[in-house]
Amino acid sequence: MWLFYALLNPVVDASRNVFSKRASKNVDPLLVTWFNNLVPTLLLSPVLFWVDFSFRPQFLISITISGLGNIATAILYHRAISKGDISEVVPMLSFTPLFLLFSSPFLVNEMPDATGLAGILLITAGSYILNLKDYRRNFLAPLRSLYRNKGSRYMLIVAVIWSISANFDKRGIQASSVWQYVFCINLFVVTGTTIVLLAKRKLQFSEIKKEKTNLFLVGILTAVGFVAHTFALSLTLVAYVIALKRTAGLISVLLGHFFLDEPHLKKRITGAFIMFIGVVILVLF
Repeated sequence: MWLFYALLNPVVDASRNVFSKRASKNVDPLLVTWFNNLVPTLLLSPVLFWVDFSFRPQFLISITISGLGNIATAILYHRAISKGDISEVVPMLSFTPLFLLFSSPFLVNEMPDATGLAGILLITAGSYILNLKDYRRNFLAPLRSLYRNKGSRYMLIVAVIWSISANFDKRGIQASSVWQYVFCINLFVVTGTTIVLLAKRKLQFSEIKKEKTNLFLVGILTAVGFVAHTFALSLTLVAYVIALKRTAGLISVLLGHFFLDEPHLKKRITGAFIMFIGVVILVLF
């Protein structure tokens, strides 16, 4: 069952990216981030009536660390996109599963076996190649850009924070329940991003009206993704869940090509194939 949830997550994530990209053309990206957590919080609010909440110390620690991390990554992510070419900054996220191989053994006492490690490494490599414009000529471009591009450095920080926060997500779930955790983490993040929006004076409802359909679809898909993500984390290793989540890049390329007329599909076939082999290894072995 973990496989169903783990694979549903990147499908939903990639679909959400299509609507997020459409909305970002007319509204501030921070507003997209706000809706990203506001709608799930509202949709999940009925859990207040049928879930027995348990606020153990481990839950409070986990929700605080992961919540602050997710607020920081939301801000850094958009700064990264604004300060660098997407082809240079986005591949930095490919290293999240790799970083988890170092953080998970210490934080949740999880370490993949040799076969799982091979699958994770292939998905990481495939995801990196998939996000390059031309991997034959510029394979190391994103890594080189760390020295001259703030955007790449910001995105690498995002990858590091996610590799830590994902472990605390699992610890928070273990100390409470899937439904309690997914509601509380969204509430925490939407509260934090609301404060940021108010401080920056970017909470403009006139802008929201322009893209309300796309924004609500972003939020609804995020809600589904959060539930799938937390259920997957509760059932298997964090590194496996995050590695499969990175396949959203492959799905995004396909959706971008067919729905947004984005180019470079043929150039990304190599990365897609490597990712596919990695997924097969994780699933079948």
